[in-house]
Amino acid sequence: MHLSLSNSKISSFHIKAYAFLALAAFLYAGNVIVGRLISFQIPPGALAVLRSALGLIVLVPLAWNQLVHGPRPDKLDLLRLANMGFWGIAAAYSLFLVGIQYSPANNAAIIIATNPAITNLLLAIGWHVKPTKGRVLGIATSFLGLLLVFSQGSLSHLLALKLSPSDLLLLANITSVALFNIFAQDIMVKFSPLVTTVYSLFFGTIFLIPYGVWDAIHGVWHLSWHMWASAFYMGVVVTGFAIFVNFIGISMVGSGKAAIFSNLNPIFTILLSVAILNEQLMPYHWIGMLLVLAGIYLSVSTKKITLRHKSPSVKS
Repeated sequence: MHLSLSNSKISSFHIKAYAFLALAAFLYAGNVIVGRLISFQIPPGALAVLRSALGLIVLVPLAWNQLVHGPRPDKLDLLRLANMGFWGIAAAYSLFLVGIQYSPANNAAIIIATNPAITNLLLAIGWHVKPTKGRVLGIATSFLGLLLVFSQGSLSHLLALKLSPSDLLLLANITSVALFNIFAQDIMVKFSPLVTTVYSLFFGTIFLIPYGVWDAIHGVWHLSWHMWASAFYMGVVVTGFAIFVNFIGISMVGSGKAAIFSNLNPIFTILLSVAILNEQLMPYHWIGMLLVLAGIYLSVSTKKITLRHKSPSVKS
């Protein structure tokens, strides 16, 4: 069954979906900062296991009724959920926590900002879902705004950027996250966003345990309350609640359209820095943020949207 919306205006249904995606972006905003702060305090493998386990502890009680009384996954479903756990949890967390240790802040921010482009490219190549011209223009506009912010409005700063091997790890992380979201959209035809999140975390944690145990034994620990507070944030807020909220938005509008909202992450990070650290907004911040918002509007403001409820094929 298909539901077609032919109104060029953004409906209340989409406003609700975009609100969930914006909330997820807000919760993700501190992930890069926190990851960098504790990257040398706790072995990355151990941190990856800890944050996914914390996410499970929070979400399993919330999902218990659906897990017991909802549809049961068959063997194929379990294989698909395990695939999600590998790409979105095990691979993504490990690559992020290792890459963020050595990748310069600007490099990391720019690479993470490629998420919308990579998501839509994967959809086009693997699922034959081509983005609209408006979405392509929106992604380019939003990325241009973030480049302006990261380069501090200086072309010389932008040209001075140099790629490092660790940047490739972050690029692989973004690709893993993109696949995770695309696969999630597919599986959520049968399971709710909450149940999908729980199963993904469960399988991802299992995949991570060998790496986490090895890293915990051989790595260096610097135990402090800062470390535990940061790990709690990354586990409960980001791994638990943010993934769940993001999945709700993806289930409503599709991974291709939802991806552009990840570019709100650095914008929220900047605004939090202003509110908490009393940092000042410069003219390039304002221009960059306006370009990001304009890009998001161009990406989501389409005249016709088709929602698939019973077909397992991926939405655009």
